Amino acid sequence: MPIVTNAVNADKTKKEIEAISERVKKTRLKVTDIIIPILVVVVLVILGVFVFVPMIQKAISFQSEHAEVINKEKQLSDLEMTLNSMDEGILQSDLINAQKVIPNTLKVSSFMYYIDNLASEKGLTSSEISAGDIKINTQGETSDGNYILGVSGPLAYQGTLTNTLDFLNSLYSVSPYIITIENLDLEELNNIWEISLTVTGYYVPVVTSSVDMYSAFTPYSKFADIVSVFESKASQLD
Repeated sequence: MPIVTNAVNADKTKKEIEAISERVKKTRLKVTDIIIPILVVVVLVILGVFVFVPMIQKAISFQSEHAEVINKEKQLSDLEMTLNSMDEGILQSDLINAQKVIPNTLKVSSFMYYIDNLASEKGLTSSEISAGDIKINTQGETSDGNYILGVSGPLAYQGTLTNTLDFLNSLYSVSPYIITIENLDLEELNNIWEISLTVTGYYVPVVTSSVDMYSAFTPYSKFADIVSVFESKASQLD
C-alpha cells in the first residue's frame, strides 16, 4: 500500500512540475510581444509627426494671421479717419503749391534765371555760371539707391562787400523753387569781394509707384512751417 501511495504522489508531483513548466513557458516573452508594442509606438509617432503636429502648427499660424489681419484692419481704419479729417480744398491747394516749388521738371535756364537776375539787381557781376542735372540722396550726389533729382552748379559773383552780403541775405527768398546752398566762400581780391557757392534746386518727375497702405502715415499738415514756405514761394510764380 505504501508503494502505491508513493507512486501516486510521484505522479502527482510530476504533473505539478510539468504544469509549472508549462506556465513558465507561457510567461516567456515572444518576438511578437516585442514587435507589436514597437509597431504601435512607431504608428503613434508617425501620426504625431504627419497629422497632429501639422494641425497644431496650422492652428498657431491661423492665430498669428488672425492677429495680423486685426492689426491691419485697425491701421486702415485709423488711416481712413485721418484722411477724412483733412480738408479736401486745403489739400488740393497745398498740393498745387508743392508742385510749383518742386516741379516735375526743372530747366537749368529757369532755375538760374532767378539767381542771376538777383545778382544783377544787387550790382554783382558773374565770374562763373555752370549747372547741370544731378541725382541726390541723404549722402550727397549718387546714382545708387533711392534718390531725388536736381539741378546744381557752382556760381561765382564779384562786387562790393555790402552788395555781396545783400545778395546772400536775399538768395534763398528770391528763388521760387526749393534750393540748398553749399560750399559757400567769400574772399577779397584787390578790394573786390568775390563770392562762390554751389546752388541746388530740386524736382520730382511724375512716376507711377505702388503705395503701402500699411506703412506709417503722418499727415503733411503737421509740418505747417514747410507748408507755409511752399505757399510763399508759389505766390512768386503766380
